[in-house]
Amino acid sequence: MPGRRSVVTAAAAALLAVAVAGCGGSGPALVDSSTTRPVPTATTGAGAAATTAVPTTEAIPSTTGRVPLTTGETGPAGAPLHFRHLTIRLGQGWRAGGGGDHVEVATSRACRRSAGGVDCPGFLLLGPTQIAIASQLTPFDPDRVWHPGSGVEGCPEDRDGLVETTPAKPSKEGVASVGGKDALYREWRIGCADARTGKPKGGYTQRLWFLKRSGILVVDEWATQGLPQALAAARWG
Repeated sequence: MPGRRSVVTAAAAALLAVAVAGCGGSGPALVDSSTTRPVPTATTGAGAAATTAVPTTEAIPSTTGRVPLTTGETGPAGAPLHFRHLTIRLGQGWRAGGGGDHVEVATSRACRRSAGGVDCPGFLLLGPTQIAIASQLTPFDPDRVWHPGSGVEGCPEDRDGLVETTPAKPSKEGVASVGGKDALYREWRIGCADARTGKPKGGYTQRLWFLKRSGILVVDEWATQGLPQALAAARWG
């Protein structure tokens, strides 16, 4: 996930153009669990599990909320989302977009534009290529926050106006069930500060589920209600 919320480069500018264009009705298709149309399926390569989200041919941006504001292709309530042999039931109103090693699930349409794209409350399902750059462009480290970019990060509530203050240790660590398998689990209480004044201004919790052998990292920066239960009830195969 190149430059989740870091300094904008030429490549990031291209991603921004794709994300903004998506708000007008183009970009990756979504699986919308609030409707009743058929769920599309796309394979992600030889021998790879299929994802119900249709992959885009453009570079995939990395922010949790960069899901285009379009319903695209849709599916029934409680639609199954397949990711690397893991099947998760989408909650009512959840929408999935992206593809390959980067699938985004938006759980609300209360989205916000920022210099880096569009942010919608939700979570990420990340595969090996994204895990390889999950800690400041190096492989994911459970003892560090998820920070795929190399620059200053912005808080989910306001990517432009609030910057993160990262703690040295997680507020909670242990294991959690994902489809009956034990995932390494971390919670990080991350503070936010005004980008102009540096004054503290709230914060948020980053939740991470990491299955190293399965090559899956789940990232939730929005305290998504029902996500732990959905992951615990997921199926493999």
